Amino acid sequence: MSNRHSIIPIRDALSRVNQNVNLIGFVRESSFPRKSLGTDYVSILKIVDESYKDEEFSVHLFTEKLEHLPVVRSYKDIIILYQVKIEEFNGRIDAVFKKKSSSYALFDEQSCIDCNPYQASPGFRLLRPDIGFIRRMGNLCATFPFRGGGMDEYLLSLKHLKNKEYFDVVCKVLHVEKTANNTWMLFVWDGTDTPPLSFDMHLQDDEQSRLPLHVEQFPLPMDIICSFPCVGTVLRVMTNEAHEKFGLNFKGIGQWVRIRNMTCEVHFGLWKGLLLSSSRFRFLPNNDNTVLDCIRNFNFRVAEEEGRLPSWSSPPYLTVVDYENVPFATLMDLLTKPEVDVTVKCIVRVVAVFPPQAKDFCRPIESGQYRMRLTLEDPTARIHATLSGDNWVKFFGDSFSIVILKSKVNKLLGVLDGEDSSSVRNPPWIQCCISLNSGEYRICGTSFVG
Repeated sequence: MSNRHSIIPIRDALSRVNQNVNLIGFVRESSFPRKSLGTDYVSILKIVDESYKDEEFSVHLFTEKLEHLPVVRSYKDIIILYQVKIEEFNGRIDAVFKKKSSSYALFDEQSCIDCNPYQASPGFRLLRPDIGFIRRMGNLCATFPFRGGGMDEYLLSLKHLKNKEYFDVVCKVLHVEKTANNTWMLFVWDGTDTPPLSFDMHLQDDEQSRLPLHVEQFPLPMDIICSFPCVGTVLRVMTNEAHEKFGLNFKGIGQWVRIRNMTCEVHFGLWKGLLLSSSRFRFLPNNDNTVLDCIRNFNFRVAEEEGRLPSWSSPPYLTVVDYENVPFATLMDLLTKPEVDVTVKCIVRVVAVFPPQAKDFCRPIESGQYRMRLTLEDPTARIHATLSGDNWVKFFGDSFSIVILKSKVNKLLGVLDGEDSSSVRNPPWIQCCISLNSGEYRICGTSFVG
């Protein structure tokens, strides 16, 4: 390493193909650390400096161990790179970090003061002449221009989520959880509601294969659920096998990020985001224009009287309620109050019923009461709610004809007249009152009017 030379601007590095150089810059974007196609681990950073503000320079880092890859904490973070090779591939010039000869160190705004990096590769030694570069970059943190990155044509809010092959999302990362199959799940939010989905499963199948209440296999701990916003969808985003230790290294919980080049799929009528091997993330400052738009739109929404109504719902509804003065709430409002006895008014969809057969749900159970379970959803959550006794009679009326009851339930479930239960269905929005008592959700004071 005795042949190290001075740090050069990124702009000058473009003319030094096949040479080793030293660079310093702000990290604007990072891929998720992952296994390479060979035996190494790889991460791709995009960096900028004063000579290269309007574009971003890619640095490909290869290391023998995953924990040796840089883990960026903030959009202000600075990286110093020693002996990276400038290479040209398909007309594009990038820097390549060689695991045996290159080294790096990461600094945040605070560690620039004493030049003590918060992370460094094995064998990194800061050269004395470079201390001035680090402190100068630290002084630029607050004023250096920041670009959100990515093309707006690929940017979607969760409200406009669709089965598009690749897209970007600006969101706040609320939580990261390891799943049962050793992958990782991100919980992200931007204050908007994902679009409601249709269902193509057989209604009878709910007895054997019930609709899950959430994408994750096991429910989250209550303290985590209670930390989530009660308005707006919390989207679950899955990693793949390439991101084996993602959650151990990710430092973005509680921060706004732009996730780039992700996709999504539908899981039992729920949206599920998917990270790809090529996915990247970019930490965003709180004063980024896109972040400010998200916050502004959310604050405007919750300030409105109907801020807790789903964005996709509108009257008239199939039902009416007795308790007009009861406040509107989301299902997440209910989930975050497990110990409180309360009655609220919700706008929801009935996505499943149990028992599924009309001949069964119009038959009194052993107690002599009619009883059924409805699976309700809104953009924030799914729950099971019981409809029984006098509230059952109030809801369906005093006609116990199997034909009439089946017709009403089919309308709730979005089954069109003349079609069987295997058809694609799109449940309509209804309003209903839900009481939470001793941990059980019960539908009350609600009547079906068609």
